[in-house]
Amino acid sequence: MTTADPLVGATLDRRYYVESRIAGGGMATVYVGHDLRLDRRLALKVMHASLARDPSFVRRFINEAHSVAKLSHPNVVQVYDQGNDQGHVFLAMEYVPGSTLRDQLSERGRLAPQSALQIMAAVLAALGSAHQAGIAHRDVKPENVLLTRDGRVKVADFGLARAVEDSQQGQTKTGTVMGTAAYLAPEQIEHGASDARSDVYAAGIMLYELLTGSQPHTGENPIAVAYQHVNNDVPRPSSIVPGIPPEVDQLVTKATERDPRYRPANAGQYLAAVLEVLPSSSAPVSAASSAALPAAGGPAPAAPGGNDTIEVDLEQVPLEDEDRGGERPARPWYMGPAALVGGALVLVVLVGLGWWLLIGRYESVPELAGMEEEAAEERLNRLDLELVVAEDRTYSDSAEAGMIAETSPGFDERILPGETVTVTLSKGPQVVDMPDIVGEPVSDAREQLEDAGISEIEEDEKVSHDEPPGTVLSSDPEPGSDADREEAVTLEVSSGFNVPDVVGSEEDQARTQLEDVGLTVEVEQESSEDVDKGEVMSQDPEGGTTVGAGDTVTLTVSSGEEKIEIPDVTGWKVDDAKKELKDLGFKVKVNEGLIGGDRVQSYRPNGEAKEGDEIQLNVGPFAPNGDGNGRGNGDDDDGDGDGDD
Repeated sequence: MTTADPLVGATLDRRYYVESRIAGGGMATVYVGHDLRLDRRLALKVMHASLARDPSFVRRFINEAHSVAKLSHPNVVQVYDQGNDQGHVFLAMEYVPGSTLRDQLSERGRLAPQSALQIMAAVLAALGSAHQAGIAHRDVKPENVLLTRDGRVKVADFGLARAVEDSQQGQTKTGTVMGTAAYLAPEQIEHGASDARSDVYAAGIMLYELLTGSQPHTGENPIAVAYQHVNNDVPRPSSIVPGIPPEVDQLVTKATERDPRYRPANAGQYLAAVLEVLPSSSAPVSAASSAALPAAGGPAPAAPGGNDTIEVDLEQVPLEDEDRGGERPARPWYMGPAALVGGALVLVVLVGLGWWLLIGRYESVPELAGMEEEAAEERLNRLDLELVVAEDRTYSDSAEAGMIAETSPGFDERILPGETVTVTLSKGPQVVDMPDIVGEPVSDAREQLEDAGISEIEEDEKVSHDEPPGTVLSSDPEPGSDADREEAVTLEVSSGFNVPDVVGSEEDQARTQLEDVGLTVEVEQESSEDVDKGEVMSQDPEGGTTVGAGDTVTLTVSSGEEKIEIPDVTGWKVDDAKKELKDLGFKVKVNEGLIGGDRVQSYRPNGEAKEGDEIQLNVGPFAPNGDGNGRGNGDDDDGDGDGDD
């Protein structure tokens, strides 16, 4: 029994419909998908769940995808988009129908030197473009080389190996080594270091495999293979397949030097060496060349103009009359009706030949505007015409972005079979509707404008008491009007305003002043010997700080001098009351009555007092200056200080 793939039939990121599964590997599963927004077929590479659960991998995967998406080369599988939908981390890439180089090797065994070098030229052109951009592939192998049905070569999976390796720092890398051991450079095995020269090493191993049909180092397990990479040189391919030219041998041995210092520094240098070795009689190979592969199961094509012999059946070639041993009889210039018929036939032939030379042998360029590049290429191939994509794109009101906007030669113009039609892809319309971004954070506004194809964005700050800092107040052009993608869009952005300085103001006055400009006020009380009660001592944020409407300002308001609550000591023993009050920081004076006693009849002041203030205790009835019932007023009028402690 087989279990249906749950992703087939699903839509990722509300944009990419998953049509079918086409391949699976150690890191990802590949599906054929359809971009619902741009209405085009593409490939979706969905990372395995174990990797998608690793935040470090996801972060590095996104960074690598951004870098690889900037590569623009006809031999590189283009990355359109990346996303993460409910745990499904994926790449949206160019769909390349055909097979892998591994499939071709499995089917054919090995390739002729010329075919192998032509494939390597295209692979190295792709790697060279990446190296020039500072990107190393790190996983060069036949499985990552795609061959289209018409012989074009595409290199895939730039940066994926690095995302996995970097996310596994400090962890075991056995799985990674097992997947690529046959192509690992010695420095990758010994030090974990890889760069452009490591890609060159892997390309040299791959060239060896194309020429011989086998890998140079084999073993019972990946560790044994890795050991051989570190300790053994790669043999010359001619030692396995006699007849391979010495200069081709040297291409392999030079690229697979165990010391990276002796290899070509990058794929561009290696490509130059390969192009020098390609036979002068072979078709020229440019950086974007096709591989010129034979049809599946067929022999490798010979070089045009090479040593192949064209056999001719001499019995089918008419001999001259003198070779027949007789003289040619004289013929009269007039031969009656037969001559007329013959003349008419000659005229028909001449007219037909003229038509063929002037008209018939030409093909008319079909209407390609609005088509996808892949569909246009298939249509041109049926007419024996080649398609080339111009580097620069152009604006078009009729063709969606990414579709063909115009061709050269133009529609219905006539060209010879085998000639090239250059297509220019659309950037979409030059004039678009200005999105409504007023009230949005400026970062979100920029993202919406860039999604609309507007790249030149200017910002002017303006003081605003109504919107938080960074909020778009207005736009030029206005929302809904025409915006030219070649011209700048100006955004008026709130800078907020400066909070008023209210330190030294009364609390009510400060609160009113702040609330009038749209700020929220919070108040904290703090005692002070120097600042009058009710006066603002400090504010946070300070006066002059930039704030926005609705922000909170905290005021610290003086509660006056700090006072301590006096406990009710009425009825307490005098010594206990004195100790309690002294512990609180007060001075204590005892006023004794005429009769005396050991308990407090009354005290003053009541309520609160500052630390260090004097508290008078009236003890016994008729305490000095008392009211006659034991509740004296505590004044020490006689000045003898009896009760002053």
